[in-house]
Amino acid sequence: MQDDPLSDDRQEIEADLFVLESLRWNRKEFEDRLCRASASQDEAVIGMLRLKVAYQFAEFFYQLAARRITTIEQIEALIQAHNEYLAMLFKDKAKMKRLGLRPDRILDAIFTEDTRPRLLQNWRDRPGSLDQSNLSRLLVTVMSTETCRKLIVACQAAGFITREKTPYGTVVVASTGVMEQVFGQCLRDLRLRIARGE
Repeated sequence: MQDDPLSDDRQEIEADLFVLESLRWNRKEFEDRLCRASASQDEAVIGMLRLKVAYQFAEFFYQLAARRITTIEQIEALIQAHNEYLAMLFKDKAKMKRLGLRPDRILDAIFTEDTRPRLLQNWRDRPGSLDQSNLSRLLVTVMSTETCRKLIVACQAAGFITREKTPYGTVVVASTGVMEQVFGQCLRDLRLRIARGE
């Protein structure tokens, strides 16, 4: 049986509360910095950037950059891990329900022989570029397709994303690197803040 954290001595509880306060500080600081970095101060754009999903969106691109995912082999490994996770999730009805996901949405987000080649070709042509629909597949567990689209449009206006229509009728997006820098700096400041205990 796990210990009850509320039965610990006051010093332990104060340390836990400091971490909680630091996490809250990090989220607010990220929102503020991201909005300040936005090329657009339009109310609708700023409103989208302040949503919780904007943090998760930036984290996705930060992970790609921080882990230096640039090669075809690396993106293929990411797709494989994504598909395996969704296949496991599809079998776990309770977890699927907790995440608010329907079975058809999970199935639509799995990369198939039809969707995988387009993602790989976009990545091959320009590492870091993703078809908008494929990006929403990769983010399926944290946001809906429509939320992802709206966030992409807002991030384009903010100068965080480039968004281009292709001759094939698809929309290809790529990060400009600004979100990753903001996210990375906030993450580092959080780590240092906790290490210093201030």
